[in-house]
Amino acid sequence: MTEPALTEELVNRLREQADSLGLLRLGVARLDDPRLRPAREALTRFVADGRAGEMTFLERTLDLRCHPEQLLPDARSAIVVAVPYRGDPGPIARYAQWHDYHTVMHHRLASLARWLTARRPGLDALVCVDTKPVPERALAEIAGLGRIGKNGCVLVPGLGSYVLLGVLLTTAALEQAAPSLPRVGPSGPTLPSPSERSFAVCGSCTACLDACPTQAFPAPGELDPRRCISYLTIESRAAVPEALASLVGPRIAGCDVCQEVCPHNHSPEREARVPVAAWLPPPPPRDRRPDLLRLLHVGNNQHRGFVRHTPLNRIPRRTLRRNAAVALAHVQLDNRNIDAALEQVAADQHADEALRAAARFSLRHRQAQRDAVPPAVPAGQDGIDRRAHAGVEMLVSANAVEPRDD
Repeated sequence: MTEPALTEELVNRLREQADSLGLLRLGVARLDDPRLRPAREALTRFVADGRAGEMTFLERTLDLRCHPEQLLPDARSAIVVAVPYRGDPGPIARYAQWHDYHTVMHHRLASLARWLTARRPGLDALVCVDTKPVPERALAEIAGLGRIGKNGCVLVPGLGSYVLLGVLLTTAALEQAAPSLPRVGPSGPTLPSPSERSFAVCGSCTACLDACPTQAFPAPGELDPRRCISYLTIESRAAVPEALASLVGPRIAGCDVCQEVCPHNHSPEREARVPVAAWLPPPPPRDRRPDLLRLLHVGNNQHRGFVRHTPLNRIPRRTLRRNAAVALAHVQLDNRNIDAALEQVAADQHADEALRAAARFSLRHRQAQRDAVPPAVPAGQDGIDRRAHAGVEMLVSANAVEPRDD
């Protein structure tokens, strides 16, 4: 029986089909590509150095991440796709403001897999959307979707880094001679070790490294998750270290700063290039600037409703409450109802200790800021643009405390 192959013609047709499904970029990488080796070595060092923090799943799945072909018997290649997303700056990272991308992209990739297997009988395919241990960024770079920037994100031409990656592992082999397959540069992208990267796509720009609130990048392209606000608010369940909690600001789920300052994300034509159907659909009605006091006291039912059908379902209730407590350290310092709510949580012997620690920090931080604030001056005479603070002030409503239902 002839081995199924991904020919140049088939890949071009596959790309057209992907476009129709809202998968706006598509490339193919061989799973035996030697350019994957540096990514394997970097991940192994990352785990060995303890930088994974509480993400113990990285160590458990390290071998699979280094050898994704083990996920699908006889896997030969990876079809890599990108889906763009948008959103507004705020306490919730942009990607999490929409319907859960795991579900959306899984459905789109599953449709693409059905289309492909119908045209290549005997071919097997496996959909991987973030929940399976595959090196998406390394595969995306090898497949020609874009280049990894100094912020560690894949910068896709025309779309920037506000993209979500998905992978379709297949048992089909990629034909060697396929000149029209997507590539970056005349001979395709290289994938050197992080210490050898030139980051040509970034040039001399260091905006992302300089703007990181917690200085989580020890070197270009290298992230220390233990200092990253996204890790602290989504992955970590422990108490947020006070030195970092003071830098988190009013964020409760993720952080986009290193992408917000990236020049590749400032193209005015970006949204015009994306068909409406390609964007992630909105989630069930939910305020993108949630009330922090409501979240501090959120009960089980309210929590389920808040995270339903969004990527926020990864954040347990106790962690969301902890995040709200930390965020309250930075808003409406003159609101004594916030102080009272934090004091109640700090004194709750039945509450999670990480939550209580966050409440205690917030109380101290609020008081320290009040002590440092100079005497008030008449409105309009201090030169401060009050509009810049409007987004933060909208986060809190003093009378919106909900009783706990658990």
